[in-house]
Amino acid sequence: MKHSNILTKYWSGQQFIGMPVIDSKGNDCGKIQSLCIDPKTFAISGIIVKKRLSTEYFISVTYFETLSDVSLKLNSIPIKPNDKIIDMDGKNVGKVIKINLNSETNKIESLEIKSHFKSKIILADKIIGIGDKITIKD
Repeated sequence: MKHSNILTKYWSGQQFIGMPVIDSKGNDCGKIQSLCIDPKTFAISGIIVKKRLSTEYFISVTYFETLSDVSLKLNSIPIKPNDKIIDMDGKNVGKVIKINLNSETNKIESLEIKSHFKSKIILADKIIGIGDKITIKD
């Protein structure tokens, strides 16, 4: 039995690095920088993505839809650093500078945003829409 035949059905971590990540609307989210492995299960829990000059950010495996030889397609639109935040009236509130995740579930707990030269925390339950901009309720 040849090992190469068995291994052809598996992907190596190196195959992912540099692969483009595309959201559900077809927008470029950046490229995969690294894989995040759950130390208890050894399963992939997510990826670290970076787009050009923006900050690296985490995307949970729950966002993954399809993986091909050329890209990873997501099932929705992830929140990214520098995304604009608006209120329900469409007024600009600020932009995302940090995404705070629950360490057990990898779900968003809050967003740190920059608003008028200061930062503030927006809890996840205040987020009501994610698209070109993130809509929050007061």
